[in-house]
Amino acid sequence: GTLDSVVKSDVVDAARRYYQSVLPASNVSYVNNVAAEHAMVTDDYGSACATKASPYINDCNVDVAGNLLAHLYGTLNARASGTLPTGNFVQFDQSAFVSGHGMATSGWAYVPQSCQAGATTPCRLHVALHGCLQNESDIGQQYVQSAGYNRWADSNHLIVLYPQTVPRYGLAIGSWKWMSNPFACWDWWGYSGRAYPTRDGMQIRAVRAMIERLAAPRQP
Repeated sequence: GTLDSVVKSDVVDAARRYYQSVLPASNVSYVNNVAAEHAMVTDDYGSACATKASPYINDCNVDVAGNLLAHLYGTLNARASGTLPTGNFVQFDQSAFVSGHGMATSGWAYVPQSCQAGATTPCRLHVALHGCLQNESDIGQQYVQSAGYNRWADSNHLIVLYPQTVPRYGLAIGSWKWMSNPFACWDWWGYSGRAYPTRDGMQIRAVRAMIERLAAPRQP
């Protein structure tokens, strides 16, 4: 957002240059003309566009989730009508995939009706990572329910995985390591270990394991 007072535009400009240096130009979409503060932008839910406050979801009349999904997956079916999704929100035990490392004990997945038991149409999986202060212990299920992904998921056979972090300022659970992450951010500076930006990072490994569990053949 052009009004973002937390992540300055030159930081995002640098990220764009990095991705353009390692990816085909068509893989990178950069939208920098929305007058939004620091928030997840939607077209129908949240605070006023220029607001910087919890839950950090702002209604700017821009469907960022839909635009993002179309960039990743190509042409989509029209978003499901109505304001509420029609699938199921499923809470699951994250401790089966990781213990500590800034992760909450439970996460969420949204499963459209077309992807539930007995469905015959193959479904894809999208992982949606919340921002700082958008975890369940801070804002409840607002990000999981209202960030804008679920109605697109309903009409496009798309399961949405919403893994969760947890705020932590003190000793890490199960160790003597001091952890400073009071805003429950995903690890972008190394609080969970030196491998945090790689596929060997504990959070990345945990999310990968969740993906593999969801993609595994259903047991009879």
